Amino acid sequence: MKALLYRIIFLSTLALAFDQDATYLVLNHFDKPLPDIDQTLIDNFNNSSFSFDRSVDTLFDDLDEDDNPASKYMIDIKDFGETHRVNYVLFNKIKHIGDRLIIEGMLFNTRSGGLIHRRKINVQNYDNASVNELRLWVGETKNQIQKEWEKERESIMFLNPEEISYEKTPMGAALRSLAVPGWGQAYSGNSLSAGLWAVLELSLSLAFISSYNNYDSSSKSYLQNRKLYDATDDEKEVSAYRSSAEKDWNDHVMYSKLAIALASTTITGWVSNSVHAWVFGPRPYTNIYQKGIPQSTIPKG
Repeated sequence: MKALLYRIIFLSTLALAFDQDATYLVLNHFDKPLPDIDQTLIDNFNNSSFSFDRSVDTLFDDLDEDDNPASKYMIDIKDFGETHRVNYVLFNKIKHIGDRLIIEGMLFNTRSGGLIHRRKINVQNYDNASVNELRLWVGETKNQIQKEWEKERESIMFLNPEEISYEKTPMGAALRSLAVPGWGQAYSGNSLSAGLWAVLELSLSLAFISSYNNYDSSSKSYLQNRKLYDATDDEKEVSAYRSSAEKDWNDHVMYSKLAIALASTTITGWVSNSVHAWVFGPRPYTNIYQKGIPQSTIPKG
């Protein structure tokens, strides 16, 4: 399990729509250490006073499971306000998942314990992304965002998203499922639905083939019994061939209707499987980023 880094940071001033003399307790919860993050915050927000403490190690651990964190942590937030003599609590969480960063921030009022603002973004892990996104969030809260921070994020965005060719697309998933049921879902990483669609279509197809074979056999048997019926004058054979022919006729009608119904269901399911693959197929992230550009190439000012 990755070690979690928790920091408590006291901010003495905050602009926005609050009192200029308000104090802020900032909690940073990172799944990877950010080197020199303390000094970075001090350097970028030099009009604020910071102090650091490592006494918090469990707060907000199950944040992802909370639909309403404001009510759950209301008492804790009020306690922080009384203990640390602050007006607001600013919480930051950074989680790395593959080449993505899940960054969440929350601003609480310690007097009421209520949640004032919540922010959650999913971005590609570009150069210096964790530090820059933290600066942007704290800067937004303090109404002190510097242009170079915005340019640092903008520098890794594609200027012409329409020219991007994606490795996986919804249409690619739909065409694959149209060829082989479940293939499009597997292509999109949905193994459970891929298996269900594959089993469903395989079962329907086998049932249709079985019904068609029974229909074909009963049809041929009916023609054979009718031919034998017409060719004999023996009363017992006439009765036997007639009974067999009548049974074959009824069977051929039943299996014909069943085969038609199963064929319709199979085709409908096949098309639905392709539509499902397209609807739930892979799609790009809302914010599309290219590989991080070295900071030395980013224009300043």
